[in-house]
Amino acid sequence: MSGPGADPSASQTFSAARPFRIFHLSDVHFGHHFDESVWNYVGELARRERPDLVVCTGDLVDHGGLFMLAAAHKEFQSLLETLNRLNRETGSPREVQLRCVPGNHDCGPWGNLKFRPFSTNFGAVFGQGAFELPAAMPSYLAYRRSSFPVRCLLRLRMTPALYARKWWTSAKRFIARQDSGYRIDLLRSDDPQEVVLVYLDSNDAMRLATGNVNAREVTKLKAQMLNLREAPGARPFVPRIALLHHHPLPIPEASIAEGLTSFEPFLVLRNAGLVLKELNRCDVDLILHGHKHYAAFGRLGYSIDHHTEGEIAVLAAGSGGVTHSESGRNSVNLIDILETGRMSFRSIHFGAGGGAPVHEIARGKKEIHGIDMHKARVHRRAAERQGQWIDTVRHAVGVDATGVAVVQTDVSQHWFERPLPTQVVPVVCSVSLGRISHNTIELNETSKSAGYQWVDRPQGPVQRVRAGIHVGRRLTGPAVDYGYRYKCFNTYAITRWETVAACEREALQRRKATSAQARRPRVRLAELEVTSYVVRAPLRQLVLRVQLPGGHYPLKPFVQVMRWSTYPATPLDDYLQFHEHGTEGEWVNDAELTAHESGHLSQIGEDVWELRVSFPMVGHRYDVRWRVEPFRPAVPLQDTTRIRGRTLAMRAILLSRETMAAYEGPLRAWESEFRDVLNGVGSAGHGLDDAEIAMFTYDESRHDLVQSLVLSPGKDYVVPHHPLVVPLGEGVIGAAFKRSLPVMYVDPQLSDSQHEAAYLYSEDDGGPHGAALSGTRWKYVLAFPLSSYSAGVTPDWGPHTTVGVLTVSSERLDSGLVELVGPMSWLADGSADSLPEEAPEDTADGTSPDSGDAPAGDPQGHVLSRRRDLGKVLWVCAHLLVDFLPESPDYAARWSDRNLPNAH
Repeated sequence: MSGPGADPSASQTFSAARPFRIFHLSDVHFGHHFDESVWNYVGELARRERPDLVVCTGDLVDHGGLFMLAAAHKEFQSLLETLNRLNRETGSPREVQLRCVPGNHDCGPWGNLKFRPFSTNFGAVFGQGAFELPAAMPSYLAYRRSSFPVRCLLRLRMTPALYARKWWTSAKRFIARQDSGYRIDLLRSDDPQEVVLVYLDSNDAMRLATGNVNAREVTKLKAQMLNLREAPGARPFVPRIALLHHHPLPIPEASIAEGLTSFEPFLVLRNAGLVLKELNRCDVDLILHGHKHYAAFGRLGYSIDHHTEGEIAVLAAGSGGVTHSESGRNSVNLIDILETGRMSFRSIHFGAGGGAPVHEIARGKKEIHGIDMHKARVHRRAAERQGQWIDTVRHAVGVDATGVAVVQTDVSQHWFERPLPTQVVPVVCSVSLGRISHNTIELNETSKSAGYQWVDRPQGPVQRVRAGIHVGRRLTGPAVDYGYRYKCFNTYAITRWETVAACEREALQRRKATSAQARRPRVRLAELEVTSYVVRAPLRQLVLRVQLPGGHYPLKPFVQVMRWSTYPATPLDDYLQFHEHGTEGEWVNDAELTAHESGHLSQIGEDVWELRVSFPMVGHRYDVRWRVEPFRPAVPLQDTTRIRGRTLAMRAILLSRETMAAYEGPLRAWESEFRDVLNGVGSAGHGLDDAEIAMFTYDESRHDLVQSLVLSPGKDYVVPHHPLVVPLGEGVIGAAFKRSLPVMYVDPQLSDSQHEAAYLYSEDDGGPHGAALSGTRWKYVLAFPLSSYSAGVTPDWGPHTTVGVLTVSSERLDSGLVELVGPMSWLADGSADSLPEEAPEDTADGTSPDSGDAPAGDPQGHVLSRRRDLGKVLWVCAHLLVDFLPESPDYAARWSDRNLPNAH
């Protein structure tokens, strides 16, 4: 949940997704009123706009005979073949499909009567179980362009053949105990994945041209919608569009000038209230209809409960085949569905015909729903699918100047509307750099007082926690309140250089991933740092609070909303919550939501910012980002270049096994002198003879710290045979490297420490939770970052000019390194100068000049001052190793004359 998030440029790795486009037309009226020039213009519009789905909402023909419906079907198929051929020519894999519902003219003669066999003709030709038309069946335009005798012969020949094929298909299905397939089903299983279509026959019990939907059928819709959530490949977030012919709402253009059936009662559904109620219950987004040959658009608001308002949009198309002189009566609609599920439409109005050229009159583009209504609808869909929802989540992250963060998450009112067969609430949190410390994970006071317990809490530092909170009862009934906190170490970059290095290392790992391995999502962006929250369960309100590290420059955080690339297909885990780990996809930028939520980020205190989001969307991640621009002193370009060059040279020497083997003599001499200084640290009874000294050098080609030197009493070599490789930012070594300050590790079992670097990295940290740390035997570890100059005397010291990290480790419980716990903490906390200097020489009386603050009669102050110098002295001695490396191995004898600073 917390930690550096995804690269907003990640979306650039995907080609810009083209919206799924629906071409909506209505009232073509193949027959007496048909105008070929209008239809040709509609076909030209379709070829230009390249839709993925063609929808016709009734009145395809003037009279609902089987021959005319078959001719209309052939005409539409000809249009689809043209569109599919264009798709193939441009390399598009999409196949354009046709979906229709019947109008009053499709169900019987003249559009005013409905009786068999006309009433089943439409389903037999355009339904999901339609029979196969004869190959000799002409399209409507081919039929229309034939001479009158040929048209008569075609009707006489094809009509009996069509009815025979229709009845024969029905008889075979009856014998096989199957449905005839000629009914208009509410839902179809072969619809495109980008949309859920609801098919409503508004011609039930038709009286003249009036409309009515069968009440028993429409009330089944809710149950069928609920069944969809359990089906394989459930699509809860795709738009839901209902198709019918008659008007569910009145339109302002209704008049009585055209005859009896132009009265309002002949336009609107007789049971429009029932239909709208059921469509609202099913959370339908949009209703498409025709009938009156007028373009119209409206939105109907309604209440879902005491807290939530809903909205359903109604969009009408004019005629796509009949000439009208009035503006708006010839029109088609283009509905674009984005990959996020958002919808917009364009109404294209055109006129003339009847011998005159058809031309476009106007077009306009609108959103089907506003973004706030879209978010509320997605919340309801997610709650319906997952059977749970949360009222409020408060997620607070406090980041300090060392890259350590404390994270607190409080969940209020987690409701479970469908009982889950478990008593555990899942907890998932992750970081992309550093680790989450296992011994800092704890419940909040509310959870502790309720008697909740952790389940599967990790046993070592991990980058991803997947645990649970046992609440002691089944997850149903009253809502559950709970919360937890943890600390993550080395997680946040503190220099611009570190952000760049982390990005490059991530790119290397992604390139190395084999095809059999799941590629890790891209999670870093140069120069930026981020904290984030992933929405896994439906949520009413998210409060994301971030305390940023103060500094010498003003921080201006901003909001970025990311979504999982497979959205709206969101994978769920066993707890019915969204999970992205181990699934195909990555985080991509959602520009529309980012622009919407950016205005909700506000500053509520010094370096404290808060983002409030209503109805954050499942499968999305809400980021607060800031630019990492640490203060740097002005350094002349010449000095910077020299420092950088010396650093790279030092790294190359240390990473060369042959060179380091040649230096064994001088290195042993340095080891002897350094151990003399080191042994002066321990008091009586606390030996340091077993201490192992190792050098971890930064390899810029792979962005890892590689063990290049090991000096141990029990080992007769200086170059390790199997060097430990520590990834960037990991463990105590990574902490010292990124901070350019010494860091000390003490086994938490000895000190119960929650220190900021309280974990060691081990290459065997596998285990069920990713970090069993079975290979770490050290009880104490000192980590000194080494500059390329002696004692780190450089005006621009940071990770980019750090050669590596020298460690002094001991596995003894009574090691003398325990004497350095206080001094190292004092040094690492910044109580001393950030950069070490040459250690002062002892005065004649054996005291250090730094102890001058202590009165002569105050031995306790004298001891305290000397103890504070111990860590600094060792740091200086460690730097002398790096200062020696450019020398020739032949200079080993000179080391016997070199005096190291005295710690006694």
